[in-house]
Amino acid sequence: MNNGRFIIGFSIYAVLQAFSVGVIADSKLWVTKERTNRHTCPSTECGVAGLLMFREGVHALEKKGEWVRITKAYSASCVGGKSEYVKEGNKSCTSANGIKDGMFSEWVQSKDLSEKRPEDPAEIASADDVLIKGSDDYRIYRTQFAKAARQLIIDGTCTEGDFQEIGGWMASTNRGPGMYFTYCGGMTPSNKVYLDTKSGKTSR
Repeated sequence: MNNGRFIIGFSIYAVLQAFSVGVIADSKLWVTKERTNRHTCPSTECGVAGLLMFREGVHALEKKGEWVRITKAYSASCVGGKSEYVKEGNKSCTSANGIKDGMFSEWVQSKDLSEKRPEDPAEIASADDVLIKGSDDYRIYRTQFAKAARQLIIDGTCTEGDFQEIGGWMASTNRGPGMYFTYCGGMTPSNKVYLDTKSGKTSR
């Protein structure tokens, strides 16, 4: 009987402890903005390990204030006191940056997430939009993407089959904001075609 009381008491204590630190049942959430950063701790002062895109799904493992933890702890790959996995911002392997014993979890601002997945704007794509409906940031640059794709097809640089295979334009992380690329004639570096959405110009 005493053992039963201990087990019940311990179970209640464990539940209360879980709620006190914000642990929540694993639930699926969806990104509602074009991009949101994955931070090494629940603060914008912490390093950015990468991005999540619009309509991308994540599993909510813990809630802390206005932040949601979306991964279990994993290696930060610390070399010389800096994390090789942090892409932007604070790369220091310190507890203040969310990196403890060389491990960290990823956190996302809850304001950028929703329990309901946003509607896919590409579902109603027609005409040339169909060729580029799989593009990153489709709902922002749909017009520029479609216009550039059609011009490349007219010029003979690309075919409709190229865009159907690739799905559209992908964000170019190494060329800065507003730059996207696709492949024409095969997925090799020499077949990359870039689009500057600001000017509408394409280049190799």
